[in-house]
Amino acid sequence: MGHHSCCSKQKVKRGLWSPEEDEKLINYISTYGHGCWSSVPKLAGLQRCGKSCRLRWINYLRPDLKRGSFSQQEAALIIELHSILGNR
Repeated sequence: MGHHSCCSKQKVKRGLWSPEEDEKLINYISTYGHGCWSSVPKLAGLQRCGKSCRLRWINYLRPDLKRGSFSQQEAALIIELHSILGNR
């Protein structure tokens, strides 16, 4: 796997996100929205590429992200749909 072209233009940080970086991203997106992801790192004061910011937001930081187990209703729906559709 190579680097994305956006990452080769400037020095970008790689690896784990720090709580401070998470806070910067949350504050920026809560205030201004995400708009164009490639411009978010620079405007938010992060040394990450836009793709990294987008994935961090979508997979970990979104306020509407559901964590934890399925509810009983969700589990029942999954079982019902699996009995109808099977493995596809």
